[in-house]
Amino acid sequence: MTLNEAQTRAFQIDPQLRAADWKLKDRTQVGLEVPVDGYDAEPWNGVTDYCLYDPSGNVLAIVEAKRCSRHARDADEQLRHYVTEIAKKQPFAPFGFMANGHDIWFWEVGLANPRLVAGFFAPADLERLKFLLRNRRPLEATPINSSIVDRAYQHEAIRRLAEAFAANKRRALLVMATGTGKTRVAMALIDVFLRSNQAQNVLFLADRDALVDQTLTDGFKAHLPHEPRDRIYTHQIDKTKRLFVATEQTLALCYAKFSPGFFDLIIFDEAHRSLFKRFTEVIEYFDARMIGLTATPANFIDRDTFRVFGCDANVPTFLYDYPQAVKEGFLVDFSLYQAHTSFQRKGIKGVDLSEEDRNALAEQGIDPDSLDYAGTAIEVDVSNRDTLRKQWEEVMETCLKDQSGQLPGKTIVFAMTKKHAHRIAEVFEEMYPQHVGVAQVIMSTTERVRDGSYGDGLITKFKKNNLPRIAISVDMLDTGIDLPETVNLVFMKRVVSRHTMAGLTEPKCNNFGDALRTERADLASGTDSSA
Repeated sequence: MTLNEAQTRAFQIDPQLRAADWKLKDRTQVGLEVPVDGYDAEPWNGVTDYCLYDPSGNVLAIVEAKRCSRHARDADEQLRHYVTEIAKKQPFAPFGFMANGHDIWFWEVGLANPRLVAGFFAPADLERLKFLLRNRRPLEATPINSSIVDRAYQHEAIRRLAEAFAANKRRALLVMATGTGKTRVAMALIDVFLRSNQAQNVLFLADRDALVDQTLTDGFKAHLPHEPRDRIYTHQIDKTKRLFVATEQTLALCYAKFSPGFFDLIIFDEAHRSLFKRFTEVIEYFDARMIGLTATPANFIDRDTFRVFGCDANVPTFLYDYPQAVKEGFLVDFSLYQAHTSFQRKGIKGVDLSEEDRNALAEQGIDPDSLDYAGTAIEVDVSNRDTLRKQWEEVMETCLKDQSGQLPGKTIVFAMTKKHAHRIAEVFEEMYPQHVGVAQVIMSTTERVRDGSYGDGLITKFKKNNLPRIAISVDMLDTGIDLPETVNLVFMKRVVSRHTMAGLTEPKCNNFGDALRTERADLASGTDSSA
């Protein structure tokens, strides 16, 4: 805080510029203390601290420096005047930075208010921003590609977001029920950004490998096939692409390999995730416009998510919820089947046992009053294969089946633990040896396994092939996976999430445990609906 302006520049601002790939010794790229001709020296000296040049010799940006003890925004009026004077002598107005060694503010003078950024932009960033600024067209006036989205509410979602950005907002939140086409809306919105010259570098983030791969193939490749695309790995970053996908975990490890201005648009899938709260540093690092996507009902989203995406009064930028989608015929409502067994929810306590059971335990040397198993502990501590047999009998009796009536339709079984998942699969194979390859365990430890003949992961195999029919999962297929063929969801675990149960009206369903069945319209009818 005791550094004067010259020291602040030498010890703090100069290193920050070098970190952004500006070569301070190259006077064709960086000019120091460049006079602004014709400007009265009072109250300033009419000299810019730094001029950042493009290859043609035009000024791309001005950097105004202040000593550490002063606020960087003290340079507002000074910078505004310099930009105005320089714009009279070249084809475009330069960008502006204000820095005091701690904070850096970026300013597109006359177009938007100054905003705090994490660092200086690289030369390539400013060249790209200059091109976009000079060639941009209004987002709200750019036609939407109806081959990507063809429903009225999807078009409305894109227009709402376009209007928000046209009003100089930097962030937006899109809340749409599962199955209503969030990914398609995101692809159509990216297409609008690209065609209106308001973005070139776009990043799509998710928190799981399967969702990232799904976006790369079913999203970018399917709907924007001519745009160069790539997945970001910590060891492999190809900055020549335009469309990027990455897991949040990967980006958290390598985000500093990008400059703060590298991306023009970042889309966060499942933006309500708890991981998102630990991702704040990465979010604040990039200057891009940002869009959060989630299927979680608006009243279940925490306030921090609304705040991060700039939504006042906990109101998302656009909302299309499950009841509305069902009412308008785009989703088919589910039916709930409550299994008869309940001890997995209530647990087993000796005091609740019959006299016959208490006597049987006593004969085995077990004090029945010492028996106190929570519901979750039953599967964690006890390998109760007889329970699983009863559950499978009930599932196979009540589930929706294929046209033959012999095999279940595509079914996801949610297990409690990895060991539990394997026990579930083993019991199924013992009970139904005639159904070879029908059930498959899919977990984080197995999702990257490749099938030699198809080269696809197990999730893709489940999605596209006849077998397996039953995917047994632990925290792998709960959110965001696009599996429209699924007709049965079976919960062999206690469910307490309000998010999962959104849309159910009976309070008792907030705690159901053994089996949930969801119905879809007859797939043969071609009705587009959601499990």
